[in-house]
Amino acid sequence: MNLDALFALDCGMYLICSEFAGKMNGMVVNALVQVTAFPPQVVVSVNKESLTWELIEKSQSFTISVLDKDTPLQLIGLFGFFSGREKDKFSQVRYMRGKTGLPIVTDHALAYLEARVISSLDAGTHQIFLGEVIETDFLQKGPEPMTYGYYRDIKGGRVPRTAATYHEELEEEKKERYRCQVCGYIYDSQFGDPDSGIQPGTPFDKLPSDWVCPICGASKDKFEKIG
Repeated sequence: MNLDALFALDCGMYLICSEFAGKMNGMVVNALVQVTAFPPQVVVSVNKESLTWELIEKSQSFTISVLDKDTPLQLIGLFGFFSGREKDKFSQVRYMRGKTGLPIVTDHALAYLEARVISSLDAGTHQIFLGEVIETDFLQKGPEPMTYGYYRDIKGGRVPRTAATYHEELEEEKKERYRCQVCGYIYDSQFGDPDSGIQPGTPFDKLPSDWVCPICGASKDKFEKIG
């Protein structure tokens, strides 16, 4: 079975947030889709090991921020590869309170929605939440939304093992690629790291000594050559 075929089912990149008893957290998800128009409802898949899942279970509410195409890997890394049990993610971003009172991340967000859980389904490692949208609006107009395909193929991003779309990816032969042994991010010299000021075509050994993984912040000595 070639799981790479599932990449044809492209999706967006979103931040899902929730809060309960003064504790708030958020994480990156891509398994989200609108399923009805009247009333507007969405389904989202959330890993049950995450703090965000725990907060949604308790509050029965969540918010979604739709990320734009220019979202830096650092922001995705903050909400995608770190646990809210160990790091205060909201101290590093701008956010607002919505109709539900829950936090809504506004950095690099095109639009947002707030939803109340009306049903859920146990999907093994993940919980599928069906939420009725009670508020939604644009935060900015102009930029395109980021798709998972763009994040993966153009920005070189990866997903953690807890992601709904994770699988062991087949590595194509490239001229020079280095993999972060901490989070799996791949530095490809063809693309460089524009978010960190590294131009396309920059060899790994020419990266500044203080350059770090744009996803998790690991140093250069945590990278291994893969091709």
